[in-house]
Amino acid sequence: KSIMDARSSEIKKLQNVAGNIFELPSKYFTDISYDCASVPEIQKLLGVMSATNPTYTTFPPVLFPNLIEDKSLKTVFGNWALLAQILKAALRGVTSLHQGSSHGGGAHTNSQKWDIRQVTPGSIAWAAVITIFFLSPDTEFSGSGVGKKSNINYKELFYNYKRVLVTKWKSKRIEEIVAKINNYVFGAAQTSTIDTNHEDHTDAINRAMAALDVDTDD
Repeated sequence: KSIMDARSSEIKKLQNVAGNIFELPSKYFTDISYDCASVPEIQKLLGVMSATNPTYTTFPPVLFPNLIEDKSLKTVFGNWALLAQILKAALRGVTSLHQGSSHGGGAHTNSQKWDIRQVTPGSIAWAAVITIFFLSPDTEFSGSGVGKKSNINYKELFYNYKRVLVTKWKSKRIEEIVAKINNYVFGAAQTSTIDTNHEDHTDAINRAMAALDVDTDD
């Protein structure tokens, strides 16, 4: 579970390359005083209609291919390339994003330190939460798991995302997404043999199941 315990130093490293990942000016992510909430491109990614009174959905457009939100969630996590870049930077080092080989990043990458050879439902859910966090007006994770400025419940988002991935892990669409992320992050085709029952089913997920069913309609 080490990837879930990434400290602020790891987050800061990712923030430094977030501009490249999102293809937006880096100051949006590195300057904590910058008013990101007023940036139209960020509003579009989060599906926010008002900068003065923003409301955040559980599954914003940034998680879908071509930023087209699908209320049925059939295409959620379809924007896999963005999630893959975040995971690659976190696991193999930020320099690996600029190298043709995925074996860059030095001898002590997090993937080696944590012995991670393929992505799991938890790691993809983590990348999705980091995506939302970087686009939000929040500047740090609070102990409560709720954003101080946005009031986004990141802890709940994580379990909602993880629950969807665990439930659909063996579906053709999610298997294709996982294969693409594994190939991008680790450089070789990986067949996911993760036992989701062992790795991901926890009491916390069961508690979050009801929350997922109460997803907003707006």
